[in-house]
Amino acid sequence: MGDPTEPGEDQETTIIIEGPPEGATQAEIDAFNATFENYKGEMSQVLKKYKKSLKSRLRKIVYVKKDDEG
Repeated sequence: MGDPTEPGEDQETTIIIEGPPEGATQAEIDAFNATFENYKGEMSQVLKKYKKSLKSRLRKIVYVKKDDEG
């Protein structure tokens, strides 16, 4: 995590969420998707709560499928 940013300094945070494993059942995929949607909502609420005091903003929360070659 490190030290807080310097005055006027921008900081970006990357959160990596691992999706359901390959070969997951439809029930497991549905459970993951529901949990991910819930996470997005909760994260948005947290950032709204601290928007003024932290001057934070949420640009996007998206699931990106990992490239098999990467």
